[in-house]
Amino acid sequence: MSSKSSTAARASLPSLIGLPCALLSLASGSCGLAVSLLLWWRQGQPPTLASQLGGQVGLFSGALGLALAVVGLASPRRRVRAIAIMALMVNLLILAFVLDNLFNLMAW
Repeated sequence: MSSKSSTAARASLPSLIGLPCALLSLASGSCGLAVSLLLWWRQGQPPTLASQLGGQVGLFSGALGLALAVVGLASPRRRVRAIAIMALMVNLLILAFVLDNLFNLMAW
């Protein structure tokens, strides 16, 4: 009988789920960025229920995307961290456009 050593290296949780989290954050973030840009572009028009709801959904999407990107950043693999950094930038842009749309931070 052979015994396994008790110090066998097991993969950490971020290394296992880092790539799916980073890809999910990037994919959902790119769709969310398109929607937040459309809502931001229509900023001067009277607010509708869809635009108000879209702003709140954009905040939730950006926050969830940031959380998923942080899990990807914790991965030890370089390629996963690069995807997570791109996802982080996309989700920060979503939050910037949505917050500007909600609070009119930049007046043109």
